Amino acid sequence: AVTGLAALILLLYGTCPVTAAPRIVSLDDCADQYVLGLVPRDRIAAVSNKAALPDSFYGDRARGLRQVRPSAEGVLALKPDIVVRTWGGDARLIRMLGQNGIHVVQINDITTFDQARAELHRVGDALEVDAEAQTEAEHFQAALDDIRPVGLDRTVLYYTPGGYSAGPDTMIGEMLRKLAFRLESQDKGFFALSPEVILSLHPDVFALGFYDDVFEMRRSPGRNPVVRKLIGATPHFTLPRRAIACSGWFSAYDLRTLSHSIEVK
Repeated sequence: AVTGLAALILLLYGTCPVTAAPRIVSLDDCADQYVLGLVPRDRIAAVSNKAALPDSFYGDRARGLRQVRPSAEGVLALKPDIVVRTWGGDARLIRMLGQNGIHVVQINDITTFDQARAELHRVGDALEVDAEAQTEAEHFQAALDDIRPVGLDRTVLYYTPGGYSAGPDTMIGEMLRKLAFRLESQDKGFFALSPEVILSLHPDVFALGFYDDVFEMRRSPGRNPVVRKLIGATPHFTLPRRAIACSGWFSAYDLRTLSHSIEVK
């Protein structure tokens, strides 16, 4: 027979054990954005050692959190339930996580805002933060709807100090189209442009990436005086570092701000 005390316990707590919310670790700067952007602070066991750098969209949320390098010893010591990664951690670490019953959530590469929305919901479900993901999805859509078409159907060429550009099948291309530009080059993926090739192209506008990075600017293609002169004589603007260092739903927030702060003449 069930005693009065036992009956009271069953009434209050039921017959199923209470399951604690999973503790989460992220292994690299792009995985950090999903964890910092969606997961309640008390569930974050650690973020990567790059989580607070200027390229991190949610870098301010990393302050005060434990930071960890993607090593087996460091991560396993935290006893997480879930580890989130894009590229962080080698094969040995991923194998050891699985052997210790730790679920690894792999962030997929995205090249469109539609994919960003789907990835937001997928990862939100995997991290058991569906409500937070839904809220972010609503903010994301509001940001997309508020991006101004500053491109006015002009042609644009993306260019970095390392001499690279991006094609229509990249998230960079998606962002530039969202700003209502047409891409000068239809080459796929990320590709190098020599100074000679640059001079043969005639975009209406240059979209610059990482041109505010002192380290990147030491690379020779971007410092070529002929290229610098061409860019200086052509309308140009700089894409926000945080929006292009890691692509996700959050990239739309900085893109909206950019569209309201520049006039590309």
